[in-house]
Amino acid sequence: MNIFWFRRDLRLGDNRSLSDIAKLDEWAAIYIHDVFLQSQDDFSSLHRDFIDESLEDLSKNFKKFGGFLNIYEGDSGSIFSSLINKYNIQRVYSNSEVGSKSIRDRDLALGKLFKSQKVQWLIYQNNGVVGQLKNRDGWSEKWNKEMYKPIVQDVNVSKTIKLKIDGLGGVFTRRKIYKVDHQKRYNGGEKNGHDQLNYFLNRSGRTYFGDISSPLKSEKSCSRLSPYITFGNLSIRQIVKATRNRQTELREIKSRDGWLKSLSAFSSRLRWHCHFIQKLEMQPDLEYTNMVRAFDGIRDNHSDMLFNAWKNGVTGYPMVDACMRFLKVTGWINFRMRAMLVSFASYNLWLDWRATSKYLSKYFLDYEPGIHYNQFQMQSGVTGINSIRIYNPIKQQSDHDHDGTFVRRWCPELRNVPNEYLQYPHLMSETFQKKVGCIIGKDYSKPVVDIKLSTLKAKKIIYSIKSTPEAKQMAQNAYLLHGSRRKRK
Repeated sequence: MNIFWFRRDLRLGDNRSLSDIAKLDEWAAIYIHDVFLQSQDDFSSLHRDFIDESLEDLSKNFKKFGGFLNIYEGDSGSIFSSLINKYNIQRVYSNSEVGSKSIRDRDLALGKLFKSQKVQWLIYQNNGVVGQLKNRDGWSEKWNKEMYKPIVQDVNVSKTIKLKIDGLGGVFTRRKIYKVDHQKRYNGGEKNGHDQLNYFLNRSGRTYFGDISSPLKSEKSCSRLSPYITFGNLSIRQIVKATRNRQTELREIKSRDGWLKSLSAFSSRLRWHCHFIQKLEMQPDLEYTNMVRAFDGIRDNHSDMLFNAWKNGVTGYPMVDACMRFLKVTGWINFRMRAMLVSFASYNLWLDWRATSKYLSKYFLDYEPGIHYNQFQMQSGVTGINSIRIYNPIKQQSDHDHDGTFVRRWCPELRNVPNEYLQYPHLMSETFQKKVGCIIGKDYSKPVVDIKLSTLKAKKIIYSIKSTPEAKQMAQNAYLLHGSRRKRK
């Protein structure tokens, strides 16, 4: 008996390992809700709900083509042990998964189990991330080669069988999962992923380039494909090829309405998606260790008071607060505003990125560890190989929400504050505060830090460390391992 183990690849289309096992006469497909993983501090009900929807869609597709998907809840090791003992499992097929330490620990334990039971574990490369690289030389070419491979279609699942096992070990309870209350903005599943891709490429994506930085406009103009990529409802190759086909179509009709510029910008981000995950593949401790160790310890004694203000969207800086509230309700926010949230936390509030990253991992529906932790390190200034970017939330509000539509929607206590005070509500006189019905310190928070002084202090610390010979050498080593080798046009 052979098993296909679904992980974050919840689709039938373009699934090469699934296609290979489907050529066998008899096999089984399984998914495991691992109680250990779902009790970790980077998992929430937001993720579980999307997974459940994806599995429902996947199960329907199996049944549609005469197959069956076995879904279990419990400890992965116990479940596999039971399956091996009862069904004499010979091979397990799966796609590679670059994840958090908890995922690596699970896979390490399962690898030992399979080896002890003489079970062969076949792990296929997934989404352009390459295993066992020593550096990034030639990675871009490898990525391109992977993206130009033909899409695998028409997988035969009719020969799958239903498995029955007892004593799975471990009882799944929803109480172990961090509960997130959110508005329903996404529906998981392969069909919904393709529907969203088609909608973006043919309708909403035209203004992508111009709207990508606006927290208000980007909700409609961005692709909104990231959750479908994270949980494998779509492969990167499917998106790349669909985008290239659409670009060819637009060039043939000599489009001049913004589509080509937008899709070019979108295409570059598909490559960067894999670029960042590749870093975690090559250096797994980036989840919890500064890329440049010279920055170790600088934020160890961060303020819980400031952390709570940031988490709850009550910092006294309207753009920060609006973005945090929006994110926690919707499970998504655009890249520019994510960067601002992290920058403000790391520089102005001087919070440790390891704490802030774990907190937001539960609220990002599209939480992808390889991108997540690398971005937090970048926006905290501890990589040594990236420019120091400190996003001033007042400037971001002026640039991307100049009329206050977004801020007033998500900070309704500021709804009557006129535009001239909306970036600085604490500067209103007491009389004017009463007039507009917004008392600073009561209805809306006072600024928890001075933006100018905290920025200057952060710059002084970061640049003083970055300029040391020790930090420069560490940064050079980091670049040799992780730096992009792609030539700029």
